Amino acid sequence: MYRRICVLLAALALPLAGAGDAPLDRATLHGVGAVGVVIDPVAPEIEKEGVTMDGLRMRLEEGLRNADIQMDTTSKAFLGLRLRSVRAARGPLAIAITIGLYQPVTLVRDPSVRTAAATWEVDTVILADTKQVYRACIDLADELTGRFVTAYRSVNESRGK
Repeated sequence: MYRRICVLLAALALPLAGAGDAPLDRATLHGVGAVGVVIDPVAPEIEKEGVTMDGLRMRLEEGLRNADIQMDTTSKAFLGLRLRSVRAARGPLAIAITIGLYQPVTLVRDPSVRTAAATWEVDTVILADTKQVYRACIDLADELTGRFVTAYRSVNESRGK
């Protein structure tokens, strides 16, 4: 059972690579005036424990408001929150939570190709018993929002204070 959980956590962690919270990643937050908020759909096994897209959106927006970071639903930059989960046959639920700032990017080799990409991102993986899923998801969403606020303020000293 222990081996299955380790393999499960390793599998969850693999797709989490990408942007991070290093100085270069934080530099991409400089000058961002306002952000939109996007919450990915919540998996049914998490939603049945009371964790909803609307509840997560409210928590994230509250954290941004408390930090005086402007929100704008029409902004091309947006803060995205994603939860993924896996459960073995029995036992705790493994939940990966990722928050990232997505911005429009253009390919250097072909400027006609534009997309949105995470330029700053942090994540965490937890194991939670069914009774703890709601509290764990809310607490971790708050923690990751706080990490965004810290990163944002570190490169936008005159904003969000």
